[in-house]
Amino acid sequence: MSEFSADAALQAALAAARAAAECLSADFERNRKSYGTVLKSWMKSPGALLTEADLASDAAIATSLRDSGIDAALISEESSSGDSASDSVWLVDPLCGTVPFRSGMPHWGVNIALRQGDRLVAGVVSLPESNRMLAAAAGGGVSLDDEPFQGQDPNLSLDEAVVGLEVDGGAEWTRLLRPNDDRRSPLGWPGSVSHTNTFASAAYPLAMVCTGGMSGVVFYTIDSVHLAAGAMIAQELGAIVSDERGKPLDWRFEEPYPMAVIAWPSVHADLIEAMSGS
Repeated sequence: MSEFSADAALQAALAAARAAAECLSADFERNRKSYGTVLKSWMKSPGALLTEADLASDAAIATSLRDSGIDAALISEESSSGDSASDSVWLVDPLCGTVPFRSGMPHWGVNIALRQGDRLVAGVVSLPESNRMLAAAAGGGVSLDDEPFQGQDPNLSLDEAVVGLEVDGGAEWTRLLRPNDDRRSPLGWPGSVSHTNTFASAAYPLAMVCTGGMSGVVFYTIDSVHLAAGAMIAQELGAIVSDERGKPLDWRFEEPYPMAVIAWPSVHADLIEAMSGS
């Protein structure tokens, strides 16, 4: 990195994630105690829930990143600033898992990554309700809760493994469950897996993969702001990040990825093969 170090970027991301966690945890507890009646929420588009907590977290992150002195544009799920074509861009999801957050479930988090050119150079995934913070700078190792962390492949076969499945809303579920020309559903592959879990989040299952609780996770139709931080950390730990053909993702891609697969080497190839045969 030319004007700042990867470690400086990581420290900026960590500070922003902590600022977001502070306001989100307060809103989550306030909403939980009111049985979900106090948090203002609305649909910003069909199937896309937005709450006042998303916006508060987004503002806290934007302020913290701006105050860090790191010269980078920002693309967030809720806002953007600077030139998105800039060489350095923050990719932010200020509340990853809005539906579980509003519902009082702990399957939500915060994702912050810095992209420089076509590379991810720093990433943070925070799970405030689990008191977990995963962080990495490219080539600098991974930390878990501020301690050095080395991930471990669960080393399970696909028919023994737990794999996450995240689909972008009801319309996408309908499309994927509809038989194709061969009268097979694109979602036939979970039959090859021991257990398949879904969380309506990217931060939570990606953290589970990084810490060995799941062997992999598959996303259908997902933007880079949801994916980048967790994928970068997973890759630093030794997991494989790819599209449905097993090819690397292009982090400069501006549209949602049709599919993304993040899995440990013990299951990645078999998962790709199972999906191709669905």
